[in-house]
Amino acid sequence: MEILNVPAEKYFYVCDGSVIRHLRELPDALRNMNPDAFAHHVNAGKNDFHSWVSDVFLHSRLARKIKTETNKEMMAKKVFMELYL
Repeated sequence: MEILNVPAEKYFYVCDGSVIRHLRELPDALRNMNPDAFAHHVNAGKNDFHSWVSDVFLHSRLARKIKTETNKEMMAKKVFMELYL
C-alpha cells in the first residue's frame, strides 16, 4: 500500500502540542508520547489514532489492528509491523 502525504489540515495534532505529519511518524510518536497525552486520544470513548489511520489514510487493515489497542507501546509495535515488515 502506498502511503500518501497529507496536507497540514489532516496532520494529527496531539493534545500536548506535537504534530504527527505522516503515518510513518506514528510508531516513534507513540513510543515517545506522554502517557497522559496518549490517554487523552485513546480511552473508553474514542481512539483518535484509529480514526486518523482510517479516515485520512484509508488504511482499513491497520485501523482494524489498532482499533481496540489501549497500550501505546503495543499500538506502536502494530503500526510499525504493518508499515515496515
